[in-house]
Amino acid sequence: MAKHFLADEMTGERGFKAEPWYNKYGDCVVFKSEDVGVVAERIDDILTLYYSIEGRRPVGFQLKGVKHLMQRHGCNTVAVTGAATENEIKISLLLMIAYDAGPRNIQRRLGYANAHEVVYPSQKPAISVDAAPVS
Repeated sequence: MAKHFLADEMTGERGFKAEPWYNKYGDCVVFKSEDVGVVAERIDDILTLYYSIEGRRPVGFQLKGVKHLMQRHGCNTVAVTGAATENEIKISLLLMIAYDAGPRNIQRRLGYANAHEVVYPSQKPAISVDAAPVS
């Protein structure tokens, strides 16, 4: 049996880890918060959301064209980890950069908000918005 072309890239223990990882061959960041079956929904050219088959709740995403996004903002390398250091970028910032790269519409806004919620599920809005018209 032929050796898989990514075999040398796979190190460490096998098993599920809820942490983002950068695929240098696909130039994308992939994140899943749960080890469940998913259905993918393409939000735009950059973001694909993963929803759980059961319950249809967002459980992950894929961001494409990461190097291009980073280069547009003055970064020459990509290093994705769970916690950012001073020379690394947080996933939330990467999501904001990706959102900024496209048109502002409700589908994209909700898609990127769902992706952020997957990464930071315990963060709740700091303000509430009153739906009453401003006078």
